[in-house]
Amino acid sequence: MARVNGKKIKERYHMLGQELAEAGIDIDQAKEKLKAFEVEVPSWVFGVFGGGRFGDYMPPAPARDFHAKIRDAAMVHKLTGASPRVAIHVGWDKPEEIAFEEVYVDHFAEPRDYAREQGIDFGAVNPTLFLTGTHYGSLSSPLPGVRRALIQHCEVCCRIAAKHAQGLVTYWLPDGSNYPGQRDLWQQEQLVREAFRQIYDSAPDTVVHLIEYKLFEPGTYSTVIADAGAAAAIADSLGDRAGVLVDMGHHPFGVNVAQIVARLVNTGRPGGFHFNTRYAADDDHSVEPNISMYAIFCELIKGAVVCAQDPARNWAYMIDQCSSLENRIRAVLHSIDSLQISLTKALILDRYRLEALQQRQDIILANRVFLDAFLTDVRPILQMARLEKDLPLDPVAAYDETGYQQKIEQERR
Repeated sequence: MARVNGKKIKERYHMLGQELAEAGIDIDQAKEKLKAFEVEVPSWVFGVFGGGRFGDYMPPAPARDFHAKIRDAAMVHKLTGASPRVAIHVGWDKPEEIAFEEVYVDHFAEPRDYAREQGIDFGAVNPTLFLTGTHYGSLSSPLPGVRRALIQHCEVCCRIAAKHAQGLVTYWLPDGSNYPGQRDLWQQEQLVREAFRQIYDSAPDTVVHLIEYKLFEPGTYSTVIADAGAAAAIADSLGDRAGVLVDMGHHPFGVNVAQIVARLVNTGRPGGFHFNTRYAADDDHSVEPNISMYAIFCELIKGAVVCAQDPARNWAYMIDQCSSLENRIRAVLHSIDSLQISLTKALILDRYRLEALQQRQDIILANRVFLDAFLTDVRPILQMARLEKDLPLDPVAAYDETGYQQKIEQERR
């Protein structure tokens, strides 16, 4: 790897620290909070997934089994120090077995042990509710056999989470309809609520349930859980261990996701976030350090659910991206780097001055203070944090120097 000029990094860090100190901002405190930030990477991003309009095209060297996905995730953590857990998708990660039976729970013990040998652990557990047979819905399927099987699948996932992971299960349902009159909308809602009630009541009482929402897909006329309000209403009906999972890409254009985050944080319920960038109608692109992401982190910091003094208050943070063209390991590294930049910008926001201007209704000056942090080059803070953790200054460039990509391309032909 390229030689690190630690002296120059410290000089830049010191200069930025002096500048921020004039506004009463403690750069060392921001750096330590940045060091504490963790985000899970998704197992599925490394696998055989994608192609789309490009047919069977895949980026080079996709992981073709669960162990290979784990090794890829471990490489990401080795270069970033910020992703000690991999989120798993039951039904994708061990597709040779169907997770409908209790005996399936311990089938995840061996890969969990393998992950720990690689220096990481299992994070969120995701049931696969869009398996074969769910084309008419999952937990709201009009076919009682399908609905029962998927409830059992979720119950098994809850036990996997409790025994082999962190006790967190996240749910995304493909339930909806394509035409008016296709489904009884009231009945769909009721069936989903009844299913979640059964899953929640049967799960170990250590399991936290996060309900994801999405504007549409695959249903283009109606979606049962289409927005944060629908997800929150179901979570509220279940109990204290249920909350909402926000996915950046699951909103109509123009929706202020930071406002949704602020509202959910204010409820005090468990929460989580799937990070990505959305340019079309889904969440397939890597994260960028744009103003939307910065604004979201500002609300997460204000609500003390990221980098909190009590880690139990933190929301669950995960990356969820999987596009069809780019090198996926490099893309995940880019996302983590971008998240750390956005978080650091939010950590240096002059909140005292901003609040004073808000109280005075000074609209433009408040906006300018908000933008001051966003426009600041915070890379000296990020580089100093990495230097102190003995990590590469640029994880994407460092990955290209490891030779790992060439190795897996040879192994996975």
